[in-house]
Amino acid sequence: MSIKVSNITKSFRKTLALDNVSVCFDKGHIIGLLGRNGAGKSTLLRCIGERIFPTSGTITLDGESIFKQSKFSSLTIVSEDNMFPEGSKVKDILRFLDSEGVSSYNKAISLCEAFSLNPKKDWEKLSTGYRTIFKDIIGLSSSSDYVFFDEPILGLDANHRELFYEKLLQEFNSSRCFVVATHLIEEISPLLDRVVIINEGKILVEEDKDTLLENLYFVSGEEKAVLSATRDLDIISSSSSLGQFKLMVKGQVAEEGLRVEKVDLQRFFIELTKENK
Repeated sequence: MSIKVSNITKSFRKTLALDNVSVCFDKGHIIGLLGRNGAGKSTLLRCIGERIFPTSGTITLDGESIFKQSKFSSLTIVSEDNMFPEGSKVKDILRFLDSEGVSSYNKAISLCEAFSLNPKKDWEKLSTGYRTIFKDIIGLSSSSDYVFFDEPILGLDANHRELFYEKLLQEFNSSRCFVVATHLIEEISPLLDRVVIINEGKILVEEDKDTLLENLYFVSGEEKAVLSATRDLDIISSSSSLGQFKLMVKGQVAEEGLRVEKVDLQRFFIELTKENK
């Protein structure tokens, strides 16, 4: 069972925010939706959450159009678009969301205590970090099959980030799908088992994380030797500095006196999405 996005395009006047995007979010995975600021992550989530409508294309939830069904029990999206009435206290919003079947009030109050968030505070008076925590609590206290977190560690200190990761893993199970949309990758990478990379409104990668990173290397040395050793491999990026030629490649490399280094997810993301690469 899955959320399936098929050939979605979304335009805002002259700006093409999503360009023929197709991607699948399957249960049983914690998926990283990774992209730079403005890459299209939030626009995609807003389409899935029916906060905006795509210019073209379809989105289905477990085989049925996502726009023709009640989604509260199946889908929760925690994003910057979560706007609540002015003057509303955190606890009142959580009670309302509980009554609508979005999240559990008791679990949310317990999470407020864990994150040191006073539920009697007005939500709009929260700091940037605590607004993020508040929205994370909504997602973590949801029982939905699919939960999307949009930039869930924005403004969080180290302790709160670690607590979020801990609670995320506690709430995940094989009958659910958690999607973390972020441009901050290094810390979140160990939690992910699947990766979707979006850049300039297009999906560049959709793959299991371990499969993606397997046989992914930086190879550096004298240019002729590097090119010779990698001539049959997929080249992802290249650079040259201080007389050293460097390639990121996919495939087994015979060292032959060259420097060969494994590539982690963050470095792969940077190289894949950098401008003028």
